Amino acid sequence: MAAMRYAWAVVAAGLVLVMTGCAAQAAPEGDELYRDGEKRYLTMANTMHTVLMGVHEGVWDVPIGGYGAFPIACDLGHADDGYRFAYRRSVALSDVDGQALSDAAVKAFADAGLESDTAVYGEGDRAEWNVIAEDDAVGRAVVTIRPAEGTVTASADTPCMPGDSDALSAMVGDDENRGDDILTWRSIPATEGVDSVPQFYFPAGGPVYFNEDESVVEPQPVVTDPPKAPFGS
Repeated sequence: MAAMRYAWAVVAAGLVLVMTGCAAQAAPEGDELYRDGEKRYLTMANTMHTVLMGVHEGVWDVPIGGYGAFPIACDLGHADDGYRFAYRRSVALSDVDGQALSDAAVKAFADAGLESDTAVYGEGDRAEWNVIAEDDAVGRAVVTIRPAEGTVTASADTPCMPGDSDALSAMVGDDENRGDDILTWRSIPATEGVDSVPQFYFPAGGPVYFNEDESVVEPQPVVTDPPKAPFGS
C-alpha cells in the first residue's frame, strides 16, 4: 500500500507540473497580446533593417503583404493556434557582384548580432548566393543575391508564438475604427529606406502608401515618429 501511495503521489506531482507548464504557456490576450506582438515584431524588424542597410544603404521595395507587421496564423502542434510574422524586402541593382554582396550580408548579420552561413547554388551567370541566419527572436532570415537578375531579396520568418492572429491583426490595423476608410493594405509602407522606422500600428486616417490600382504613391510618406496604439500602454 505504501508503494502504491508513493506511485500515486508521483503521478499527482507530475500532473501538477504539466498543468503548471500549460498555464505558463497560456496564450496572451488583449493588451498583453498586443504588447507581446509589438515587442516581437519590432525586435525582428529593427534587426532586419540593420541587415538591409548593411547590404544596400538605399531604398528597398516592400511587396503588398510583405511588410511583416500583420500576423499570420500558424500551428503550435496542439489545440491552440499561434501567430508569426513574415517579412519581405527586395531591391534591383545594376552590376551585382554576388560575392561582394554576400560578404556584405555576412557582415550585416554579424553587426545585427547574428551568425550566418552562406550557400551558393549554380555556377557562372546563373549562380545564386544565399546568406542564412537563425535566431530565437528573428527566426529564419535569408538574404538571396541573384546577379543574373540584378536582384537582392531579404526575408525573415519568426517562430510561431501563442496568440490569436486575427485578434492581433485587428489591433495592428485599427479595424475597430477603420470602417469604410482606406483599405488596410494601402496604409502599409511600400518601401524601406535609411530613415524608415518599423511600425506596428496603422490607424485609420493615417498615411496612404499605395494607390487604388496597387501602384506606389510617389513620393512615399516618411514616418519617423510612428503612431502610438491605444493597446498595451
